[in-house]
Amino acid sequence: MHYLCPLVKKDYSSYLEFLRWCLDASAPLPTSVDKIDWTDLYRFARRQTVEATYWEGIERLDQSHKLLLTETEVLTWMARAKKIERRNRMVYEKAAWVWNNFRREGFRSCVLKGQGNALLYPTPYMRTPGDIDIWVEGGDDKVISYVNGIVSGKKVTYHHIEFLKAGKVSVEVHYRPSWMSHPVHNKRLQAWFLAHADACFSNEKKEWGFCVPTFEFNVIFLLSHIYTHLIREGVGLRHVVDYYYLLQGNPHHPRPSEEELRRLGLRHVAGALMWVLNNTLGLPDDLLICQPDERRGRVLLGEILKGGNFGKHDDRAFGGSTKNSVRSNMRVATRDLRLLFQYPSECVTEPWFRVWHYFWRRKHQS
Repeated sequence: MHYLCPLVKKDYSSYLEFLRWCLDASAPLPTSVDKIDWTDLYRFARRQTVEATYWEGIERLDQSHKLLLTETEVLTWMARAKKIERRNRMVYEKAAWVWNNFRREGFRSCVLKGQGNALLYPTPYMRTPGDIDIWVEGGDDKVISYVNGIVSGKKVTYHHIEFLKAGKVSVEVHYRPSWMSHPVHNKRLQAWFLAHADACFSNEKKEWGFCVPTFEFNVIFLLSHIYTHLIREGVGLRHVVDYYYLLQGNPHHPRPSEEELRRLGLRHVAGALMWVLNNTLGLPDDLLICQPDERRGRVLLGEILKGGNFGKHDDRAFGGSTKNSVRSNMRVATRDLRLLFQYPSECVTEPWFRVWHYFWRRKHQS
């Protein structure tokens, strides 16, 4: 296993090898576990929002290896895992409440990302939860009009509109699951989403009280979601672990063809992600959706390790999260330049999309 990648000077190999073992109970425990700084690993896991995934591995350690952690370290990990579990239970409840409310209003919908992804995990309470993202049928004009009829002034973007909070959980109502900057690829992607919408809006998980996307949908949707965040702000290991469990848990489902990935503009990022999944997390060759791309994969891994979840911890110029619009635009422009030779079609068209999006938002913002 080789983890050398651009951008990152610190050696994270022991952390990544241990994560690989946390994901696969049948794998041999890496010898590098004896060298782990558990307090620093906790900070790393928090930046990548995979704390509970690591904790499940720590719980599996034999007694001699558990003694490598101090009592304070164990209690810190345990407290964080319990907090994640409690938060998940609350967000699941709120997701079901939101989904049922839209159903009563006559809208078909399904829960994207978040709690939908958490159901892919062996323990569905161990994914660090975020907001509730719900895809509602009807298109932008109809959905935006409906939301504005309930609460006006909420932020509108090309793919979703902010909504009332469900308790303490933010809700984003999607009329498009995701998008791309390249106009041809985006048009094809939106048509692909609509072609698979019926299956998603009827894929109800009764024990959880809401619909979730199908495997076939998630393979493309989550890939496009990762791509969007990679270009604009950054991705973390949580995105990668989500995709690991998606593919690992559905070994017999058909994968998209490489031609389909190319047609949707996703082949390059798919190859990069497959390299990270295969080389870093040990996903078997027969579960991959395309041939791994080592060159792009090393760059992707570097971006993940450098920036953490959504690139919030990126310490480069114009890196990190910000609410300043000028700095935010500079951040995206800097990423466009940095990733241009890896993903030319998206990076070249992204600035033009941003200009077009400004006027689109002015038209649709109440």
